[in-house]
Amino acid sequence: MAGSKMQAKGKKNKAVGSVKKEVGRVTRNRRLEAKGSLQKAKGSVQDVAGKMTRKVTKKK
Repeated sequence: MAGSKMQAKGKKNKAVGSVKKEVGRVTRNRRLEAKGSLQKAKGSVQDVAGKMTRKVTKKK
């Protein structure tokens, strides 16, 4: 259960981060673009951590 929630948050953060990054790029707002990149990376980490949590709990 915890892994699924973490994965969902990760997917959300990746999507929102991608949008922020693209909007920052188009508007030439470097700060927004950087925030988007960081949020996207955070989402990737959450997604992988969620997958690992699910695998570990599934094997028990």
